[in-house]
Amino acid sequence: MHDAFNVSLALDKVPYKIESIFAYGQKLFTGTASGALYIYEVKEPLEDKELKVDVSGTFKNFSKRPVEQLDIIEKIDMLISLSDGYVNIYDLHTFELQSQLTKTRGANIFAIDINEYNKGMRLAVGAKKRLHVFTWQDTEFIDTQEHPVPDKIRTMVWVSGDKICLGLTNEYVLIDVNSGTTTELFASHNTPGGASFAYYGMSIGTKANKPLVTKLPQGEILLVKDNMSIFAELDGSTTQKTGIDWSGTPEEIGYSYPYLIAILPKHVEVRNIVTQTLVQTFDLPQARLINQGKYLYVASTNTVWRFIPLNFEKQIDQLVEKNEFEEALSLAEQIDKDAKLREIRRLHAHYLFHQNKFDDAITIFQELEADPKEVIALYPPSISGVLHKPVQRPKILKPSDEVVNDEINHDQKEKVSEDEIEPENLGILEGKLLEEAVQTLIKFLTDRRHKISKVLNYHQIHKTNDPTPPASPSHRINLVNGNLSHILELAELVDTTLLKSYMIINDKLVGPLLRVHNYCNVEEVEGLLLERKKYKELKDLYHGKGLHRKSLELLKKLGQSPEGLMKGTFQTVYYLQKLGPEHFDLILEFATWVLQTNPDEGMEIFIGDDPEVENLPRDKVLEYLEGFSYDLSVKYLEHIIYILKDPTPEFHNKLIFKYLGNIQKLESQNPESNSEEIGEEIEDTNKRLLKFLDESMHYKAETILAHLRHLRLDDFYEARAILLSRLGQHDQALTIYVHKIKNEKLAEEYCVKNYIETDDPAKNVFISLLKVYLRPSNGEKLMLEPAIRLLSRHGSYVSASDALNMLPLTTKVSELYQFVEKYIRENNKNRNMNMIIKNLLKADQRQVEEQLMFYRSRKVKIDEDKMCPQCTRRIGQSVFAVFPNGVVVHYHCKDKYSQSNDTSIL
Repeated sequence: MHDAFNVSLALDKVPYKIESIFAYGQKLFTGTASGALYIYEVKEPLEDKELKVDVSGTFKNFSKRPVEQLDIIEKIDMLISLSDGYVNIYDLHTFELQSQLTKTRGANIFAIDINEYNKGMRLAVGAKKRLHVFTWQDTEFIDTQEHPVPDKIRTMVWVSGDKICLGLTNEYVLIDVNSGTTTELFASHNTPGGASFAYYGMSIGTKANKPLVTKLPQGEILLVKDNMSIFAELDGSTTQKTGIDWSGTPEEIGYSYPYLIAILPKHVEVRNIVTQTLVQTFDLPQARLINQGKYLYVASTNTVWRFIPLNFEKQIDQLVEKNEFEEALSLAEQIDKDAKLREIRRLHAHYLFHQNKFDDAITIFQELEADPKEVIALYPPSISGVLHKPVQRPKILKPSDEVVNDEINHDQKEKVSEDEIEPENLGILEGKLLEEAVQTLIKFLTDRRHKISKVLNYHQIHKTNDPTPPASPSHRINLVNGNLSHILELAELVDTTLLKSYMIINDKLVGPLLRVHNYCNVEEVEGLLLERKKYKELKDLYHGKGLHRKSLELLKKLGQSPEGLMKGTFQTVYYLQKLGPEHFDLILEFATWVLQTNPDEGMEIFIGDDPEVENLPRDKVLEYLEGFSYDLSVKYLEHIIYILKDPTPEFHNKLIFKYLGNIQKLESQNPESNSEEIGEEIEDTNKRLLKFLDESMHYKAETILAHLRHLRLDDFYEARAILLSRLGQHDQALTIYVHKIKNEKLAEEYCVKNYIETDDPAKNVFISLLKVYLRPSNGEKLMLEPAIRLLSRHGSYVSASDALNMLPLTTKVSELYQFVEKYIRENNKNRNMNMIIKNLLKADQRQVEEQLMFYRSRKVKIDEDKMCPQCTRRIGQSVFAVFPNGVVVHYHCKDKYSQSNDTSIL
């Protein structure tokens, strides 16, 4: 419990019986049993001074009967009273009677509704078993509705623009004043979702206690039966699972934000409307009336007490001092004191943490968007580092130490608190308790990390120093209300602490954290990882921070070690493959020891299938590898040409030169040493050379030929032939095949490969080969037999006249039999094929002509009844189109018609 109100005596034992009270501003109105009206001027007390109340007006003849109810309508300066069974309207300034609502005869209660939206005013009056509704028009209240009710109305409240909640003798009903529709609340036949006192373990009995209805904020109403109150919506459904269980049966209930005040038989209770906690009790003898609102008064028959609310912040401070955080939070939320609310919740989180309720504490810190420094500082130095501070907290009173006697006065309670609450040092978190605390810290840090990342991404995209990105509410992070450097500082703290936490809970999580983008402090984390020999994670840390040299030095040291999981060259190779062209010099520097240790594995640095590897400067890589060996440079050239399909002529030329140079080097070696092995290597290199010369289309043949002329390699004839062929010098190429290589088969294969159908004998490679055979130069002898064999096998590619003109006159006819036979057969075949094609074309022509005649013979008749099937209008004299199936449409309708119909010939 705490102090929500100070109660001051406003009127003490007045010489009349008070029947009604109403407070208006600084004025207090009292209606008496004798029909008098007293008006008092109330001066607000300052500090600890007493309330000052002076009489400002007395109207002893205000009414002939007791004044049962008072209210004021400020907008029209009217005082409304209920007396002698009628509702009377008085001038607020002169208190003269303006009118009496005669239709309210027998009235026992009224309620006023002022609609701020349409500035309308309505007056509801309960008279016997009828409800009258009056509407203010011009200068008077007009009777607009009258509704019967099942019983006498004992209390009523306007709960919305058109609805009134009525409390009858044994029930509550909701009535719509426009339609007259009534809804019975808490009836036995209510649906399970509706409000019911039985739901709270009560039932509507036969004994009629006074029904009470109180309108609350957010469209709620509070209804009372016996000692129970429930919160309900306008449809009768409950809004809270539990109701208020008063210590007695309420006789009157009032509401003064944010408290409910109830007059009970023995005392007056004050409760928090949200938590329903009992806040204060007052012993006010024979209290029977309440005036609710900003100026709260409670009255007996001859005494009036003023309830003066204490400053809300002082109330909250009282609750925090007593560690009643939930009550303090409820009060702060209701009065909407954001700063105070945050401070209470922050203190509550600290309190829960020191009670070892880590999850609850971290949840609050997370909701508050707390500064990570504040949370991390709660942990031991192994987590918090330099942020750690020895913390002290108040000693919490044990139940046996608490003062629970409600009769003890406030001063005694304060004295007990001051005497018995002493500071005690916090225990050190360790063991399972530390692990539990760190688990919740990880939850908090992960959430902070996610939100800080959003802010930093926003900064990176928009290049701004605004710390609160507007893109989404989730981006508004209180913990980074600073400049970019502050955000980065927090990011470093969060990630570093998160890594330390992983070290305690599960060090397998360290690697995934370091492999993604992070802001860990390198020096601090480096020491932790080295201490635990987590070299793989340390490598990931260096890589993530762009400290590639440190990472590669670590990998080299571990790779050259004779033992360990990271020995060898694999880790360095994989790392270098991912660096890319911007770190080319570093790649070459650390590739050296790898290539010296394991050349095959080291070559993966330059020929791996990673995009970073493919984008390395190939000319510089080749230059670097040439410094190692022929094999590595050739392997690289073959990779970029065959695998990467690099068309650069320089690389293609370079590979050819490498092959030639290797052959020359091998042939110059001592033939007595490993002659068989050298011969095999020469043969293999020569095959690769010829294959490449034959397949590649990007080398410069003239450059290679010029290079060959400088080499004293007399047996490179086949390579020269391929180069000459690439330059179109077929005669020279064929001369090499026939006279140098002396291979008739290769010469014929060359002709088949390079043959182009033409009528020009000078461009026919078969005729060129015949010339080599039959018209030799440079003293070569005539080769008739190969020429005849060529004609026998490939005579169809050579004109008979050209061939016969080249053959010597001494050639026997019998030797040409196969050539002539094949030539005649080929000619006959071609002639027959041409005849077939000719006849097919004639047949096709006849079909086309017949089809043309068919279409020319077709006609359509357009008369006055001809309709377009698309638009359903007459064709008339309009331009029209005819589809192959005979359908006639308007010309402008043809596209639409063809899209939705099959217009082919039926």
